[in-house]
Amino acid sequence: MVYIEHATNPVIFGTLLVIYYFSIPMAFLFWYGSSYRYIKKRNFRLKRLLAYLLLAFILTGLSAYKITSIYFYIHSPAEGEFCLSSSCVLSSGLLHEYGVNTETLEAVGLPSYGPMMVYRIYDVGTNITLGLPVRMNYVVIIRPLLILPLVEVNVYYISGRKAILRKTFYVTWPSFPGDTITRALDVRFTVLILTGGRGPGA
Repeated sequence: MVYIEHATNPVIFGTLLVIYYFSIPMAFLFWYGSSYRYIKKRNFRLKRLLAYLLLAFILTGLSAYKITSIYFYIHSPAEGEFCLSSSCVLSSGLLHEYGVNTETLEAVGLPSYGPMMVYRIYDVGTNITLGLPVRMNYVVIIRPLLILPLVEVNVYYISGRKAILRKTFYVTWPSFPGDTITRALDVRFTVLILTGGRGPGA
């Protein structure tokens, strides 16, 4: 089961995938193309390469962050909430509305600061190991690590109103985000793409 109204569209998803997979290779191509005559003289212009790679890493990390958000948003009853600190997460109207005891979130550990999207995941998925339906009942905090081409994903398993377990994993380039989430949570995550659909929250 998914929330069909949270589907994305092929232009958004396709553009994000292109940025995610090709930003880093293109950085090397731009560097080589713009520095070829110097490289032939064994002047490798490494500062230029580092500048291109820094930009590529930022673009790759941000696109991975958005793609990862799409995968979780489709299993969320509400749009995600953007935060910059743990105190923002603890005061989140989204979590209070959906009955999560934020003190238990704090007890199992929250990221301290940085751009984060908070999602309340409540859906039924398919367990990969057993192939059986499984209830997904999580709070998920997605955090891009800015100048690195990876995304930190914190998943809080909810029982009743309490967070009982935190699992942290990373979406790292060039792994496919959906496959990484599926392996980490042992639940099949797919993206729903509909023409005219809308992407995830901020």
